[in-house]
Amino acid sequence: MSPGKQIASDSDMETVLEEFKQRQVRRNSVGLAKYTCSVPKCEATFKRLDQLDRHEYHHTGIKKHACSYEGCDKTYSIVTHLKRHLRSTHERPEAAAQKTVKCALEDCGKMFISVSNMTRHMRETHECPRVYPCSYCSAKFSQKLKLKRHEIREHTLAYPFSCSKCLRGFYQEWQCQSHEPTCKQYECPGCPQKFNKWTLYTKHCRDTLHGRNRHKCERCDSIFDKPSDLKRHIETKHQEVEEKEASAASFTCTEEGCGKSYSYLRNLRQHMLSAHSGRRFECQTVECGRCFSSAQNLAKHLLRDHKDGKKKKDTKKGTAEKLKSNPRKRRRDAGRSKHSRLSKLACLQLDKDDEEAVRERQPVALEKVTKSLIENPIEELLAQTLQDEEEVEQE
Repeated sequence: MSPGKQIASDSDMETVLEEFKQRQVRRNSVGLAKYTCSVPKCEATFKRLDQLDRHEYHHTGIKKHACSYEGCDKTYSIVTHLKRHLRSTHERPEAAAQKTVKCALEDCGKMFISVSNMTRHMRETHECPRVYPCSYCSAKFSQKLKLKRHEIREHTLAYPFSCSKCLRGFYQEWQCQSHEPTCKQYECPGCPQKFNKWTLYTKHCRDTLHGRNRHKCERCDSIFDKPSDLKRHIETKHQEVEEKEASAASFTCTEEGCGKSYSYLRNLRQHMLSAHSGRRFECQTVECGRCFSSAQNLAKHLLRDHKDGKKKKDTKKGTAEKLKSNPRKRRRDAGRSKHSRLSKLACLQLDKDDEEAVRERQPVALEKVTKSLIENPIEELLAQTLQDEEEVEQE
């Protein structure tokens, strides 16, 4: 039936309904050419390209429609938005692209390029704003994407994309793809834990000491963090034992029933002379008669008890009482030897002035000591002492 012809009978009405049905079938047949989502594991289909673009943008977050004009870096998620940008920015004159239409609501001061944009703004913002309520709490959002992020972050924690290394979740695919090349995993050498941040890894190693090379003692089960601590442990705990064992087996007395051992040969010789050969060094001072096992001990005795040639009296009790009643300050040179090493080894008794001169290595004093040793050698003194001892024993 032609468009300008009026309906006069029932047959005309049937003809109009039949034509309407045919147009509806043609419209539906055109809609059968659907658009399918290209994201894996998503089988959503759409009749319009804009719907497909909007759906894939929610998956990937990538705006794949870019402006082709040189110097313009604008990108859009929907192709119609790109076309609108081309018309308003590049194809129209500058005067037409200016925002000259004000919002119909007086309290709103937004400006728009066209009346259609202002009408859409009125419908979506003032007359019937879209509200997306959360299905888990009372929160509400003006955008569906914000609602989805809120539900994932606060309630479900089921991120649609996650990193294969650190299992970190992301809302969109492009975020995950940009994260994976820079993702690093720090494995602890002492346990199977992994960390995606260096600060967490260092804190874990510092608390558990897993990141350090532990130094174990070979002689016991002790473990130390530093080589210096291990070295100090060996010196204090094991080296003394080894030295004692080594010294015990170094020089041992061969006499029956003795079995004493010494770390130095000179000590063993001194032991043989004093303990097994009967060699003694007797003090020749009047009313003394003490005997010593070595000439060195005899020299110490002479310097300590017979400095003036007489036997030193036992005044320990009186001295203690005197110090207790009248305490004195300790001398700076207390504990130091007042005699030179030369006079001690040579068994010489020198005056105070001579001792000081020998300690200071004065040539005159050294020549005096040399002459005295030449006139009376130490060997002769020792031999005379042994002879006197043998005569005493025979008597």
